[in-house]
Amino acid sequence: MPYSPVWLWERAYFILFDYGAGWQASECDLALYQPHTEPETSGSMAVETSSAKECNSHLLTCGRAWAVSLTQRSNISEEILRICFPSNVDVIEDNLLYRSNVHGKGMNRFWSNVEGYHGPMLLLISATSGESSETSRKWILGALTQQGFENKDIFYGSGGCLYSMFPAFNIFSASGIEKNYLYSHLHPAGKGYDPHPKPVGIAFGGTIGHERIFIEDDFAKVTIRHHTIDKTYQHGSLFPNQGYLTVEASVLDVEVWGLGGKRAKETQISHRKREELFTEQRRKVDMKTFASWEDSPEKLMMDMMSNPNTVRREDR
Repeated sequence: MPYSPVWLWERAYFILFDYGAGWQASECDLALYQPHTEPETSGSMAVETSSAKECNSHLLTCGRAWAVSLTQRSNISEEILRICFPSNVDVIEDNLLYRSNVHGKGMNRFWSNVEGYHGPMLLLISATSGESSETSRKWILGALTQQGFENKDIFYGSGGCLYSMFPAFNIFSASGIEKNYLYSHLHPAGKGYDPHPKPVGIAFGGTIGHERIFIEDDFAKVTIRHHTIDKTYQHGSLFPNQGYLTVEASVLDVEVWGLGGKRAKETQISHRKREELFTEQRRKVDMKTFASWEDSPEKLMMDMMSNPNTVRREDR
């Protein structure tokens, strides 16, 4: 059901009031807040309550989703609103492509869940920095891409922006100077020795080797550099008191949300089915390619296992 302007603006005021001065973030259960002009039945309120609790259990809470939607003026904003005020829990499950606490950390786990999704994505990373528990700081960053992730050893992308989600909300749009929006590179398979290997992981902004945000391939650490090395996104601190020095933080959780709608999700499902079918076909050995049992690799392996010391003469 489409959202009425009054209904949306009441929630916008509620969120802005909750953030307060400087957009200081705090948790709020927005879907439980209903305007007096739109009474709800007990059944629909129960569904919305469960959906709201499910939404606020993620890094992308209702408040953060709404704040991000206010910065977009395209279909991306509508998709984020579906996450912000879901009609049921299935909406969240369809849009949430990857979560490290559920699917496991690392590039391989990440790639198996986002591969084949061709549409805008929102990546959120929660991390903590500091040498001791007294000085440690927790913060949440976000990166919005205009396209899906690709396995490349160079920067790519057609647009995007960075977000500071917690403890303060801020947006860093594209500067228009450079186009190093996104970098995602897996370990090369079947490749020989490379004297100058490219970094394996995910990055946003900067240049290769000097990325503004770089997530290591095991998703254990994230490196944040000062904005002076980045000409792709606007300048500013990604978290309070960032300073000029490079910061290495421990990753707590990573989420990836798909914002391409039902079409992008259906395309990804079709891609997965094709990959599974192709993998299954590669596992099968076509015995017709061998002239007889004597020429088959199974016969050779059985002979070697039965008597590996047997001298075999090659027929010429």
